[in-house]
Amino acid sequence: MKVERDASGKAELGPALVVEDNPIIALDTQTMLEDLGFAPVKVLTSLSEGIESLASHIYSFVILDVKIGDETSLKFAEILLDRGTRFVFASGYSDTDDLPAAFKDQTVLSKPYTKDQIRELISEESRRGT
Repeated sequence: MKVERDASGKAELGPALVVEDNPIIALDTQTMLEDLGFAPVKVLTSLSEGIESLASHIYSFVILDVKIGDETSLKFAEILLDRGTRFVFASGYSDTDDLPAAFKDQTVLSKPYTKDQIRELISEESRRGT
């Protein structure tokens, strides 16, 4: 992920999406991403909203809860992979080892995660040049 800077030196990382059904976690994540330089940051609480949003928006980064309500977000994640959108899974469960092979290389943030963890992910991507 290429990191641009504005005149004040603050990172400009582009638009981000948070798909999370817990409103407290969603708002905390939105604030963290905004603090790190993503703008705008859209928060959605359902997979159907997320899929609709992908039809009309391009995101530079997505944090995607593995389980939204009674559904998994794997089909949504497949769309992100197909589009080449950088994303990470977020999960409060320890069963993420059961993710399909297509997602074995995806980062999984364990809830609760911190702004520093997200910052480190962005720094790693910048060093790799992705």
